[in-house]
Amino acid sequence: MNKVHGERSGGLTPGKGRAISRRALLSTMGAVGMAAAMGSFAKAAGAAPSVADSVYGGEIAGRTDGEYAKLTPNELMKLKLCLSATISELRAGKRPLISDIYYVTDRGREGLFVYDGSDASSPDNDGTVVVTASGDRYIRRTEAASPIDVRWFGAAGDGVSDDTDAIQAALEESLRLGSAVIRVPAGRYKLTRSLHLYRNTRLLLDDTAVLIRSHRGALLMNYKTSDLFYGYEGNGNITIEGGVLDCNAHGFLNPSVGIALAHSGGITIRRVTLKDVPLGHAVELTGVEDVRIDECAFLGFVGDKDRYYVEAIQLEPATQAGFGGFAKDHTATRLVTVTHCYFGGSGTPGTAPWPCGIGAHSAGADKFYDHITVTNNTFEGSSYWAIRPFKWRNSIVSGNYIRQAAGGIFITMPAPGSASTKDEHGVVWPTQPASNLVVESNIIEKASGTGIYVEGQQAAPIHNVVIIGNVFRDVGGHVIQLKSCDFSIVSDNIMETGAKNGLLVADCTRTELTGNVMRDIGFYGFNVGGATSLLTIRDNKMINVSQIGDNRYDGIYLSGSSSDFRVVGNQIRTEPGKAKPRYGMNIHNTVTNITRYGNDLRCEAASGSLRDLSPEPVTSPADME
Repeated sequence: MNKVHGERSGGLTPGKGRAISRRALLSTMGAVGMAAAMGSFAKAAGAAPSVADSVYGGEIAGRTDGEYAKLTPNELMKLKLCLSATISELRAGKRPLISDIYYVTDRGREGLFVYDGSDASSPDNDGTVVVTASGDRYIRRTEAASPIDVRWFGAAGDGVSDDTDAIQAALEESLRLGSAVIRVPAGRYKLTRSLHLYRNTRLLLDDTAVLIRSHRGALLMNYKTSDLFYGYEGNGNITIEGGVLDCNAHGFLNPSVGIALAHSGGITIRRVTLKDVPLGHAVELTGVEDVRIDECAFLGFVGDKDRYYVEAIQLEPATQAGFGGFAKDHTATRLVTVTHCYFGGSGTPGTAPWPCGIGAHSAGADKFYDHITVTNNTFEGSSYWAIRPFKWRNSIVSGNYIRQAAGGIFITMPAPGSASTKDEHGVVWPTQPASNLVVESNIIEKASGTGIYVEGQQAAPIHNVVIIGNVFRDVGGHVIQLKSCDFSIVSDNIMETGAKNGLLVADCTRTELTGNVMRDIGFYGFNVGGATSLLTIRDNKMINVSQIGDNRYDGIYLSGSSSDFRVVGNQIRTEPGKAKPRYGMNIHNTVTNITRYGNDLRCEAASGSLRDLSPEPVTSPADME
């Protein structure tokens, strides 16, 4: 072949006038892209002088292999010939020449392809590798680290064509290259089976790109049921960013999930909208670690009465009870951060917000959800609990806004003898509690049930819980409820309008209730009972308790087989026109070892400011020996 229009002895025979001018090619590819392509072409060819002569006509002779990628725009302008072709024409070609450079012109799939004589095994993927009729391979050349576009593989994005194979082929570039950035441009992409993600993949969707589930499975998964990964050794280092994942609940109403991730680490989900999931989770995290979910929206769920607890983001271990995949080795989920996300409705008829925003409902023996951080999110309309820390440990729930939920935050643990107390061999262990949790600076508004509920077991109390600086308004149940807690603090919370108790406490030990302010509480301000001991109620302010009616409830009510209380420096008031409490403070005769002093009980109580039937209360601040 001569340099421009000569006879060809092999390769694809272009149609008349198929040569592309150097200026047109540079206009399309850019100087940097062209330089990168030419450099990689020269290296793949493995014959620098002949390649330079063939491609550049000898006009830039003297370059070494390592210098081809450094060609200047002026040098690129000396390019003599590049042939245009379609993918089909490349595939039909025979006996490619090492000097051939093809610019593919299929719409959306444009780019440079060169013959790679060193590659005898890569399969034809219709996007970056094209295998000819003679078994030779053309390889797409791009700039280093440039995204791989799903359109290269034939994705249409028209909402009608089946784009599953094209997008899956793009995702499998991570296997071929070791890592890849996959770009999904604007459009609506119909998927007829689950897409599988591999390690070292960044899936980058345009903000207006929509993946539409048109099948019965999950939209995205990082495993196949045929895989066998243990611990965190599966497909990790994955980022999913941008776009909309539409699970199309009304089109395919069967239990499913949006994103299913298991046995891996290094996961980021950012700026993704997941919507309209039938009966399942938006994101299912099974035996994973080092996960960050940031600036996402979880919109729209279709459920039934048996799925009243389903979480948008579910944490679970890889157990027989909870995980439907492979390698049920009880790998725990840990090191998860969910921040700046929104949980609510999608507006699609027949859908509602998820019953629970973030949480878990299964566990395993000696396995904890460790280092879970839930911060600065908004939850609206949860019909169960907005956040449900189930056997969480060393975790933080902070800065969240929870509105019109059935319940706010529910910290709990496995029931004794339940499936969540079994190990990987099926042996039942004693139940293990949640511990070391901080719940701070959250706003809970218009909850129909309880604002924050911590529920331990008497045989294994939840311990080291700090509930501090939260704001509650219009709570339909108890504002804060503690059951079987140990070494915990509830302080500096603001509670405005609670239908039941301000603070309901039972069977707790070594707990501090200090500095809280409450107003317009239906029942008791503080209702403490059961076998509670070593409790301090100090420096709290109560305004308008017993708003269910006059002479019904007290500011502070202590009962049960409780002992060793300090009740100091509290203030109780009733505003004009409000229902009056029965007593300011009412202590039952079964309560022992009470120390109380400095309490201001001038609350216009109907039956008296103070009723203390406990034996020998201490009413002086003097030291006791």
